[in-house]
Amino acid sequence: MKKTLCMILSILMIFASFAVCVNAAGDELRVLVTSDTHWHDVGSVNPDGFYRPRADMGQLTSLSPLIMERFLRDAAASDADCVLISGDLTDDGSDDALALAGILAEFEDTSGKQIYVVPGNHDIHMSEDPNDHLRFRTVYARFGWDEALCIHEATSSYTADLGGGYRLLAINSNKPNGGGVIGEDLLSWIEAQAQQAKKDGKKLVAMMHHHLMEHFMLEQRIDGFYILDNYKEICKKFDEWNIRVTFTGHLHWGDIAEYRGKNTIYDVTTYSLATYPLRYRDVTFTDKEIVFKSREIDSLDVTNIVPGYSDEQKEMIANDPVAYAAGCQKDSLVGSYISRFVDAETLADMLGLEPGSAGAEAIKRLMPNVLIPLYGEGETVEAMAKALGYDLPKSDYETVGDLITEFWAAMVRGDENLGGSSLEGRLFLDAAYALFATQFAKESPAVRALLSSKIISLLGLKGIDNIMSRKTFDLILTGFVVDRSPADNDVTLPGYGENTAGLFYKITDFIRRLMDFIRKLFSFG
Repeated sequence: MKKTLCMILSILMIFASFAVCVNAAGDELRVLVTSDTHWHDVGSVNPDGFYRPRADMGQLTSLSPLIMERFLRDAAASDADCVLISGDLTDDGSDDALALAGILAEFEDTSGKQIYVVPGNHDIHMSEDPNDHLRFRTVYARFGWDEALCIHEATSSYTADLGGGYRLLAINSNKPNGGGVIGEDLLSWIEAQAQQAKKDGKKLVAMMHHHLMEHFMLEQRIDGFYILDNYKEICKKFDEWNIRVTFTGHLHWGDIAEYRGKNTIYDVTTYSLATYPLRYRDVTFTDKEIVFKSREIDSLDVTNIVPGYSDEQKEMIANDPVAYAAGCQKDSLVGSYISRFVDAETLADMLGLEPGSAGAEAIKRLMPNVLIPLYGEGETVEAMAKALGYDLPKSDYETVGDLITEFWAAMVRGDENLGGSSLEGRLFLDAAYALFATQFAKESPAVRALLSSKIISLLGLKGIDNIMSRKTFDLILTGFVVDRSPADNDVTLPGYGENTAGLFYKITDFIRRLMDFIRKLFSFG
């Protein structure tokens, strides 16, 4: 009997090992990832400018139904196994949710592909109502929850198998009144899901709305609205639990950031589908590698465009929607977004300056200079530079504000590289030095010292005691508009792999299960 059992065990172990290896080699998953679709059923538009029918940050809200239609058509024609949407599905939550859910359901019915979603801040209104996530879950039940293996009832986070050996960890990272966090109870639930996935031989891919790690210098300090409050703790845990890829959104940028611990884990934030550059991600997972491709909405069917657009607008939207989106974004940034941030009271508050203090009053005097003309006679940056003995590089930019919009657009596109060697970088350094050397110098020594220390502290610059230097400006520029590894758009990163520990675990787990079966079969023990 013992010899027979040993022979059976040997044969089964060989078969199991072969099966494990075949499964490892054959694991493959292809997904399309989009975010911040901001779908909104707009009745009509009444533009007061060519690029004016847009929302804050240049969102093409009135075109969102056309963009979504094109995206879903592309998704249906692709070889992708499923579609992931990492939050802000609609622009104002419940009003449009039912209509969009119907469109997504029709896509699933006709294409045979599954859609998985998580809520963003726009989907649940950033309110203190603890039931908002339940309403979202009810409306979008068939896009993840109906297929869920496990649900965290307090947040409606869930897990679902994606196929190809991969399992989705869909996290509701929203907290009341905006911002993101993963609380202790949710984190414990995630740990249990990671343990279960390991036991089941599945690789976890996470998705949530808020960032897992910083995507630009001092992101949390400058604007913590986009990133998890406790992101450092969560990065360590995700690394420990081998959750190597997390898809996020919220900022409307295309960027991939990495955290290096025991493994290297990646936070892949995805462009807004309703904003320049109208891109989404095409991602293929294999054990060996993860291949990221960016796809672009390069044309739109304007047959059903809402009333109010001119023939000239419709022609551009139909044939070059990316260029139209770029114009809308620039118009938005110059017209409202930058002016909101180039605001003396906002900056004084960020620097911790009391209203009416000498430092706050100096900020009021300095900030308007950011939007003065770059070139020409009179009060221009070029005139300031000439007075200091140098010339500004020639360019088509008109104001520092225009330059800032180009930096923003570069960060939105991803793979940005506008450091000091680029035209934009040289122009920024020369302009910043001229502005500070001319305007900053007018303030008293005490105010200059105070503002220098406050700005340096805000930016977390070390080894710097004077803000007014090219070295300091270059550090700031590099921190924001020179992309850190890895690349953001088309890039191949290491796959989850079948390391020795993982393979050993699968074999030993199989033997354990097999021995349990044999004990029961022959009533051993």
